[in-house]
Amino acid sequence: MAISSKSKLREILEDERAVAIIDEYVPGFVSNPELGPVAGMKMKTLLKVPQVGLPKETVNEIIARLDALDAE
Repeated sequence: MAISSKSKLREILEDERAVAIIDEYVPGFVSNPELGPVAGMKMKTLLKVPQVGLPKETVNEIIARLDALDAE
């Protein structure tokens, strides 16, 4: 399955490349046990939630990198 910013969190967590990208910007985010209730959310949406606390520029960088993973 192709991974992008439109992938659900549960799909992102199954892809080592995507996990590495997220972990680079938010260390420990993907191993947070409280993520269960949001596992069905699209990554793009989840990153924009204020509680995540990422600046818009960082969110845009993560989205671009996720979208580039399987863009070919």
